[in-house]
Amino acid sequence: MSHVRANAWLPSTSTSSSSLVRVNNDSGNHRRHRGTSFARLIYLYALLLIVLASGWPVATSLSSTTAAPVRVRNVSVDVSDNVTLVCGGGGASSHPNDLTGSSDEESVEEGEIRVSPSVQPALTSAESNGLFWIREGREDGQSQRLTVEPNGLLRLKNVSKFDSGFYYCSLRDHEDTIRDRIYVQVRTAPPALQNVWVKPSTILANVLWEVAGTGGYPIIDFTAEYRLKPVPGEEPEDWKSILPNHIPPNLRQIDVYHLEPNTTYVFRVWATNQLGRGEIVEVEGHTHHSIEELELARHLLAGVENFDTRVWVAAVGIVMGTLMVLGFGTCYLLYRECKAPCVSFRCFLLNLRDESLSE
Repeated sequence: MSHVRANAWLPSTSTSSSSLVRVNNDSGNHRRHRGTSFARLIYLYALLLIVLASGWPVATSLSSTTAAPVRVRNVSVDVSDNVTLVCGGGGASSHPNDLTGSSDEESVEEGEIRVSPSVQPALTSAESNGLFWIREGREDGQSQRLTVEPNGLLRLKNVSKFDSGFYYCSLRDHEDTIRDRIYVQVRTAPPALQNVWVKPSTILANVLWEVAGTGGYPIIDFTAEYRLKPVPGEEPEDWKSILPNHIPPNLRQIDVYHLEPNTTYVFRVWATNQLGRGEIVEVEGHTHHSIEELELARHLLAGVENFDTRVWVAAVGIVMGTLMVLGFGTCYLLYRECKAPCVSFRCFLLNLRDESLSE
């Protein structure tokens, strides 16, 4: 029995051993598969690093050339002067006469101002020496005063206030890439003052104004004048200065004295800076009536609406009757004086003379 049991138990033992062997084989295969996958992952990661490392300089240079912002340079020039713009941060020069910037010895045909078909209609473009100049906000007649030098410099002659604006330059082969950006500010005399108005009284007025701009230079002073409003067909009066002649630049109003009541005046005011007198602004103002005249008229005409003419007739009749009574009374007194006996000293002398003559 015991032997049979042993034989019966052996097959079960062999079966368990074979199952253990299969389990061990499966575990080994899994470990080998996992190791292979990990090696593949490392290989792919290394390839990715190589690709990124090789493509990074190109991407960096591309982004730096296409997305890098271009700093705006400011150039100031006085009106009627000439200015020369240099592309690429070389600066600019300006002078009342003809000045040039830094020159280039390379021989290139002189550029001509033209309107590029690829540019918006509001832009003026010029090209020379591989440089492409663009002026934002084209003005009529400006192209006649713009010149591109053989070395690529942009020259503006006899600038006006309309020449203020942005000027761009780029290479001919890279028109979409802006190489330099310049803002030209043309300094002028002060512009016209804004919100100029007059606050009149009876014999004085207060002139007020606001400053819209300085023209590029600080305002030195203001000047105000006045005169009577011209009558059509007559010669206008000369302008009279409002004291002080040079109003400080920090003031925004001035008082005018010694005016006539109920009179229309014309006032004008302007600002002055280093370049001269600005645009003149004229306004009108009418002074009020005199207070004394208004008070007198008010008292004289008080209750005129309720006045009864019958009262006026009665008052005139009473006055006339009184005058007549006084006249008759005076006549009566004179009559009695003539008829009364002579008892005065004059009568005594007359009687004495008559007696002496009779003797």
